[in-house]
Amino acid sequence: MSIVLYVGGSKDGTRGFMPHGFTKSMLETVEYGREIYVERIVRLARYGTVRIMALESLCEDLIAGLVSRHYDAAAAA
Repeated sequence: MSIVLYVGGSKDGTRGFMPHGFTKSMLETVEYGREIYVERIVRLARYGTVRIMALESLCEDLIAGLVSRHYDAAAAA
């Protein structure tokens, strides 16, 4: 099991547990409907390579920007 950062959708910025080997999860929300998160590996200049769960419909550039923002906020705290 590992802790992953969720990017996009209603879970944006939250951290949660993801069982080892899982690459996809789904959340059914009243407000946003079905949200499908998939495992992504993102390279960040300041932090190296990170494993995250991102909303399936997000493009790579947007994911990298959101992940950087969350990591920068965590480093500043």
